[in-house]
Amino acid sequence: MNPFSLLHLSSGPIRNRLLRDLILLVAGTVGLLVLINVLLIDDIKHDLAGNRIESASALVRDEVRGLLLPVQQQLLIVRDGMESAGLGPLDERALNERLTPILAHMPQVAGAIEAGADGAEYFLGRTREGWLTRVRDPKDPQQLRITHWDAQLQPHEQREQSSDYDPRNRPWYRNAAANPDTLVWSAPYIFASLGVPGTTVAIAREQQGELRVSALDITLERIVGTIAQLELPPGGYGFLFNNDGGVFVPSAEARNDYASNHVASFFSAHERLGGPLAFDAVAAWKAAGRPDEGLVRFRSDGRMWWGGFRPLTDHPEGAWVAVALPVSATLTILQSRWHIVALTALAILAASLTMASVVVRKYSRQLRDLPRLTIDRRHPQQDLRELIRGGEGAHLEFKSTMRMNLHTKTPGKEIELAWLKGVTAFLNTEGGILLMGVADDGTLLGMEADKFDNEDKCQLHFKNLLNQHLGPEYARYVRFFLLDLDGVRIGAVECERADAPVFLHDDKKRELFIIRSGPSNIELSISRALKYIRTRF
Repeated sequence: MNPFSLLHLSSGPIRNRLLRDLILLVAGTVGLLVLINVLLIDDIKHDLAGNRIESASALVRDEVRGLLLPVQQQLLIVRDGMESAGLGPLDERALNERLTPILAHMPQVAGAIEAGADGAEYFLGRTREGWLTRVRDPKDPQQLRITHWDAQLQPHEQREQSSDYDPRNRPWYRNAAANPDTLVWSAPYIFASLGVPGTTVAIAREQQGELRVSALDITLERIVGTIAQLELPPGGYGFLFNNDGGVFVPSAEARNDYASNHVASFFSAHERLGGPLAFDAVAAWKAAGRPDEGLVRFRSDGRMWWGGFRPLTDHPEGAWVAVALPVSATLTILQSRWHIVALTALAILAASLTMASVVVRKYSRQLRDLPRLTIDRRHPQQDLRELIRGGEGAHLEFKSTMRMNLHTKTPGKEIELAWLKGVTAFLNTEGGILLMGVADDGTLLGMEADKFDNEDKCQLHFKNLLNQHLGPEYARYVRFFLLDLDGVRIGAVECERADAPVFLHDDKKRELFIIRSGPSNIELSISRALKYIRTRF
C-alpha cells in the first residue's frame, strides 16, 4: 500500500505519529547510506556511471525537446490560422500582424516562413530596430523584395535584391512537401536569411487547390545555449552533432558573428572547443553502430569516458544531442571490493525491513480502524450495512434522493445542490462516500422516487450535474454506481481526496468552497478558504 495514501486516510493523531515514524525510518536508512558512503568510498556519489549518464542524456534531450515542443504547437496554430484566414505568401502586412507576436514572445524562434508551390515565399525575422521581411513573387522570381519595419510595423526601408533563391529547393520545403499534414524537422543546414546554421520545423497543407508550407526556424546556437545552461554532473559535457557525425562548435567568433547576422561556424572538424572530446565521442558512437540508447565507452585525452547519444527529434537523420561523463577510478575500486558493497546493501536492507515491520505492527490496529472510503462491488451488501449502521460522519453522508423533493413530489434543484455540496466537501477534505436512497436516520428508501426511465439515464444525469457544477476535470476523483440492498436500489458515490481545490458552481453562478467537518458540510468565506487552501493543497 502507498504510505502517502495511508496519511490521507488516517485521522490527525494517527497521521502525525505515522508520519513521524516514517520520517525516522527514512532518516535512519539514509543515515546508514551516508555513513557507508563516507566509510567505503568518498567518491561513490560522483559515479554510478550507468545511471548518471542515462539521466544526464535524458535531461539534455528533454530540456531541448522542451525548447522545441512549443514551437511545434505554435506551428500548428499558425497553419490553422493561415488556412482559416485564406492568407498566402504575398499577403505581407497581414502576415506581419499575425506572425510578429510569435517571434516577439518565443525567443527560440529565429524566423517564420510561408511558401507556396508556385515559388512564392514570405520570410519574417528580427532586426535590432524591429523586423525584416523577405518576399519572393513568382511573377518576378529573380528579385527578392526586402523590407525593414519598425517596432510598430511601419516600413522604413525597402530594396530589391537579385537572387536565384527558390524556397522549393530548401530542405524544409522538400521534407514538408513529401509528408503533407505532418510536422517535419529538417536536418541542420545554413539559413539563407541569417547565414547561420539551424533546423526548421515545417508542415505542408492543401489550400485552395495549392500546396502551402508553413515553417519556423530555430538556430543551433539557441539549442546549444540551452544545453550549456543545464546543470550536468561534475565533469559532464553536452554538445550537438548531426547524423553524419559532424560536431557543432560554437566558438566566440561564431557568437559575435551571429549577433551581427553574419556567417557563424557550422559543423566543423577543425575547431575544437575545449579539446577533442566531442569529436572522440562521435567517432566512438559511429564505430558502435550509431546507437540511440545505452552507453558508449571511449578514450579521450588519456581519460576514459561514457557517452550517451539521443536524436533531437523523431527523425534520426537530423540533429542529435550527446552527453559525455568521465569514468572515474571509483568504478575500479567498487569492482575490487564488490563483496563489501554487497554486504553493505544486505545490512541496509535488513535494517530497513526491521524498522518497517516495527512501524507496521505499531500501527496495524489504528490502520484497520481507518474510515472506509470504498465499497466492494462484488459483495457490497456487507459493506453497505456496516456503513449505514455506523451513521453519518466525517466520511459518510446519506441523501434520500438524487433530484426529487419528497415533500413537493417534484424535482428540485436544491436537492441536486445538496448532494453536490457533499461531494465537493469530500473532495476538499479527506474523501468519503455518499449514499443516495438512504434517509438521514439510515432508513432504506431506494431511488425509485427519482423516476428515471432507466439506469443509463440516471448515470448520465449524475455525470452531467458533476460536469456542470464541479467541472469534468474532477470526474476522475468521483465514482457513481447503483447497488441492491434488501430489495431496493440505492446509489453510491465514492469520492477521493482531490489534489487541487474544488469549487461548486451553484444555480446563481456563485463559486462555493465547501469542506467536511464531522457529519456536516461547511461553506467557507473567501478569507477562510484561502487559508485552508494554503495549508491543505
